Amino acid sequence: MYEGNPVDLRMEKILSADGIFDDSTRQCRVRKYDPEEDFIYLELMEDKLEAISLDAKYRCYISTRTELLYCTGVVKERYCQEDRNLLKFRIENGFYNVYEGRKMTKRA
Repeated sequence: MYEGNPVDLRMEKILSADGIFDDSTRQCRVRKYDPEEDFIYLELMEDKLEAISLDAKYRCYISTRTELLYCTGVVKERYCQEDRNLLKFRIENGFYNVYEGRKMTKRA
């Protein structure tokens, strides 16, 4: 459903006491969306995997042809596969439309 769409990933809050907040925007692309489990698999385009914290809450902006959506969540896994840097992002509380500020329903 969102496969291939560009993503901006931004740290929203650090969860660990000794973590360092990073206000950079990371460029990603949706590889796979799993609505049953509420996961998005993202390909990190330019940065190294170590730039992504497993102890932080992120906001994920997805640009589609017709709208700009966002969701919040945490990165559960980061790994390399076939020379690609991939992230397993756990969605919390569904998607929201940036311009309308209202919750979107899950789509199959």
